Amino acid sequence: MSEAREGAPSSPLSQHQALRDRFEKERAEQDQTDQRFSVVQLTLFGLASVLAGSGLFRGDWLLAAGGGGAFLVFLIVRAFQSRTIANRDRATTRRDLHMRHVQRMTGQWDALPEPYATIPPGHPYASDLDIVGKASLLQRIDTTHTAAGAKTLTGWLASPATREDIAARQASVLELAPLVDFRADLEGAVLDTGRERLDAGPFVEMMDKKGIYETKPWLKLVAPTLPLVTVGLLIAGNYVPGFPGWAFLIPLAIQIGIVRSTEARAREIYEAMGSKKGFVDAYANLFEAVEGHAFTSSLLRSAKERLQIEGAPPSKQMRRLDRWVSWYELREQGIVWIVVNPLLLWDLNCLIGIERWIRVVGRKCGEWFEVIGQIEALASLSVLKHQDLSATMPEVTEVDGGLVAEQIAHPLLPAHERVTNDVSIDGPGHCLIVTGSNMAGKSTLLRAVGVNIALALAGGPVIARSMKVPRVRLRASMRIADSLQTGASYFQAELARLRLVVSQAERRPPVFFLLDELLRGTNAKARHLGARAVVRHLLDRDAMGFVATHDVALSELEQERPGDVANVHFTDVIDDGVMTFDYRLRPGVVKTSNALRLLAQVGIEVDDEELVLTPALDLAAQDRESVPG
Repeated sequence: MSEAREGAPSSPLSQHQALRDRFEKERAEQDQTDQRFSVVQLTLFGLASVLAGSGLFRGDWLLAAGGGGAFLVFLIVRAFQSRTIANRDRATTRRDLHMRHVQRMTGQWDALPEPYATIPPGHPYASDLDIVGKASLLQRIDTTHTAAGAKTLTGWLASPATREDIAARQASVLELAPLVDFRADLEGAVLDTGRERLDAGPFVEMMDKKGIYETKPWLKLVAPTLPLVTVGLLIAGNYVPGFPGWAFLIPLAIQIGIVRSTEARAREIYEAMGSKKGFVDAYANLFEAVEGHAFTSSLLRSAKERLQIEGAPPSKQMRRLDRWVSWYELREQGIVWIVVNPLLLWDLNCLIGIERWIRVVGRKCGEWFEVIGQIEALASLSVLKHQDLSATMPEVTEVDGGLVAEQIAHPLLPAHERVTNDVSIDGPGHCLIVTGSNMAGKSTLLRAVGVNIALALAGGPVIARSMKVPRVRLRASMRIADSLQTGASYFQAELARLRLVVSQAERRPPVFFLLDELLRGTNAKARHLGARAVVRHLLDRDAMGFVATHDVALSELEQERPGDVANVHFTDVIDDGVMTFDYRLRPGVVKTSNALRLLAQVGIEVDDEELVLTPALDLAAQDRESVPG
């Protein structure tokens, strides 16, 4: 499969915009063709009705035959129209999925569907770093459409992989990144069926249960033969003189009893397959997309090799099942099914083929859905690599290494709004204390580092010119909320969050912490002393990370632990009375504060002399005087 096109747009954004426009044009053309077919069909049906009716009324068989011919052409046109409708729907799906990519790349979060994938509350960093939820990393990259894919992707982002797994995923991500058509086929396989999400869980669970024909093998003979007896007796009762017309009621009563005794299993099969319109077909399309591509990376090749059972590819196996399921969907026909099912044991005869498929194939197919989920997760990670020109593959090192990132930025910020920074931490037992003005970029920096570490340890790309990151356990305390429901105060909530950060900090791999404004729920003095204690506790246990704070006195830790702690800061600039930010990280401690100036800007009177930052050393000196020793 070739993904390169002559004259293709140069940027990923323009590429997706061009594909969106191309499929919109195709959809409009197919829609016009559909309307023409409708006019032709209506004309042919009217002509067939007039000719056939006139011929039968006049006894002119040639005229009636002409009506039959017109009806035959009507059916042929209808078949062509069905194909046109399918092509139109496919073009609509492709237009919409490329539109979603445009929305992801331009930050139109409200236009995108809420991410299906989620991570349970209480995770050590998912909510703090916007891994989940609205305007999150998942909403930016998640293109999975199966429950297995969503579970795999969130699992990778929620915990670090081994270096071997990371290397294998990185190779796969690099391979999938330029394959725009293949990734669109993966998404379209599900979306083309009118579904947004597939969950194979109930399907797989059903495969493990014993079937009707395993518990009642005598039904294999009864199901196909007893309806023949019933229908034969019904015909004989109506057309054979002297034959009792009620005779067919005896086998029919037996059949009704059989239907009632097997209805639970029949309904279970229907709910797992037939009632979920397009479920089997969607998975067949997914398997077909994977089978039709020749992969080069070892992880993708081995995944594809797992898609074999009984010598046939899974797409063909699913198509065989789909044929039986399509017959089974007579259950949707209301009164017709109510009559036909007991008379012909329709459901049971369909179950003969379905349960044979389950015995031969179904009980071995659980791995198929895991493979598709894995490929979907890799494709989601590759979205960022393809669409963001700043994305690179990081180097993941041993646990004793440090963090070095050149021109790192937040993946959720549009490229034209980003300001990149260089950061480095020597390794376990080291940290950076980030001071700075309000709105200067402290929290954004911490989240940029955290999200990129999560991506790196999942095997994905990062937004940086280069990045070297050790395998760590990421922990964050940045977004705290009190709760009326649980009765937890802000301070209690923050303590619970900090417990997740410091718990088992001495274990390996080391903790990488991201702490923003520690202990905001208490007074200034207690906050300062408590923050120092938290940082010491973590560094003594070989953790490493960042602490963002307005408490400039915390910067004294650099003198207390030289070589282990370093100070960096953001600041604001006043130009002709206008406050601006350059979001550049600088060494040392911030020397200005903008809190009072911001108050003045919103109309609160502040004395000019109060617009000077209290020197950090003064506050530190006060603390020293109040602490013995």
